[in-house]
Amino acid sequence: MKKLMSRREGERLMKITKFELGMWIFAFLLLLPSFLSAGEATRQLSATIDGFVPVISKTPREELQANGLPESARKLALARFDFSDMTKRSLGQHWKSLNRAEQKQFVDAVTQWQLISFGRIVRSSRGDEVQFTRELQDGKEVSVETKVVRRYSEDLPIDYWLHNVNGQWKVFNMVIDHVDMVKNVNAQFERVIAKSSLQELLQKVKDQNPRSLG
Repeated sequence: MKKLMSRREGERLMKITKFELGMWIFAFLLLLPSFLSAGEATRQLSATIDGFVPVISKTPREELQANGLPESARKLALARFDFSDMTKRSLGQHWKSLNRAEQKQFVDAVTQWQLISFGRIVRSSRGDEVQFTRELQDGKEVSVETKVVRRYSEDLPIDYWLHNVNGQWKVFNMVIDHVDMVKNVNAQFERVIAKSSLQELLQKVKDQNPRSLG
């Protein structure tokens, strides 16, 4: 009888052990996104934002209005953002119809436009905390999800989409408050092109580039 009870207890213990092991595996799978949240793309993007924000926040408004982004802030953004790819995606099928000189003109104009736009976002959020929530990989692209924790209004979610360019993770798109920037810009571009031409669009993009950050 003792041997039978001992055998039953052993089987019961084995079942408990398997159940607990299964629960540990399940818990690990649930927590896996958190373990992957601080990848190389997040670290590189965080370093850029950590360097960019103080420069914009500490520069007097009058200086920003007169001169635009400080050179140190421009260098940080240019090193982390792939404005060439961003412009190509924004123009869609029209990109291939441009020669190299025209493509460069569009890249330069869109770069200046987006630099000022990004500076405005940072300027309006100065003093607020930027939290990096998680990093997700989708093939060769990575999404770094962040949110600006605002003191006097609702949090602002900003998702950065990056791809690897020679070991550097570069931003080619942003989803700001659930609005896809590239898709939004592409829709604007298409409306202008439908009514006029690519050259008219180029001029309009250039006209969107006031030096003032407001």
